[in-house]
Amino acid sequence: MELTAFFDKFLADTVNLNQSKLDTLSEKMNVIDSFFKNNNTIKKHYIGLLPQGSYGQKTIIKPPKDKDFDVDILLSLQPISGWQPEDYVVNVHTEFMKDGNYKKITELNPRCATIYYSGDFHIDIVPFLRIDGRQYITNKDDNRLEETNPIGYSEWLMSKNTTANNYLIKAIRLTKYLRDIKENFSVKSILLNTLIGNCIADKEVFSEFKNLPTAFLTAFTRLNAFLQSSPNMPTVKNPTLSSEDFNRHWDQKKYSNFREKIKLYYDKTKDAYSEGSKPESIKKWQAVFGDEFPSDVEGDEKAKVFSALSSKSRPWGN
Repeated sequence: MELTAFFDKFLADTVNLNQSKLDTLSEKMNVIDSFFKNNNTIKKHYIGLLPQGSYGQKTIIKPPKDKDFDVDILLSLQPISGWQPEDYVVNVHTEFMKDGNYKKITELNPRCATIYYSGDFHIDIVPFLRIDGRQYITNKDDNRLEETNPIGYSEWLMSKNTTANNYLIKAIRLTKYLRDIKENFSVKSILLNTLIGNCIADKEVFSEFKNLPTAFLTAFTRLNAFLQSSPNMPTVKNPTLSSEDFNRHWDQKKYSNFREKIKLYYDKTKDAYSEGSKPESIKKWQAVFGDEFPSDVEGDEKAKVFSALSSKSRPWGN
């Protein structure tokens, strides 16, 4: 069964990051923004902060117990005369280290300065430059600019989400939860987002994305079909920058395991969705997502009707 109301509750209560965490994150972002606006070294070149990754793309989920979550923030700067690529990360880290509020919680990494907040979450501050119409991040270890297109990638994913009746992002959250709770396959979020996003056509049939459980099954069906047709690790390109691929995050062994586990959970998902008995369907969905998937939802019938009406009112992709 679809159990739409159960999925809505599961997403809201278990999968989604708490609103209080999002509020705290927003507050920290404002503080960091003020830091750069008032920093003597940076302020003349500072353009702004651009949320990226799971935070910017709204695919962020509640982390597993006792683990923090990471947030990617682009530090948009004008190119600074006299600075080599390695200087951007190093000098940003140095400025944080001069400030007593950040000295003990900041770490230098190849592409970012990372700020840790009490084991709750950490923010990766990634210097970001636009030069001659192209976008770059900096790598201190290799002292080079790395071309990328994070803004275009986010726009691509949001466009796919619109085409999928605004259920793609939620389906990605569910898949990330499955990865994190099962801990029996490994795939970086950028790979996962791209693989699932590639399953969405330029135009879609409403019935395939009429609600969240249906959209989840549709995405898993297509993802599994692609993986089973590709026993060897495919090259996963950045859909907005053909010169970049994301395979540096993977190898054949990890891919083969991912392929096997997606087939396993696709079979379980299809079985749970097709099950005609509500109690049995709940048990089968719990076999997919674990015991946190709700066994009961108050006002279930009313919730399902409301969810169906809400879905029809959402903007549809062209």
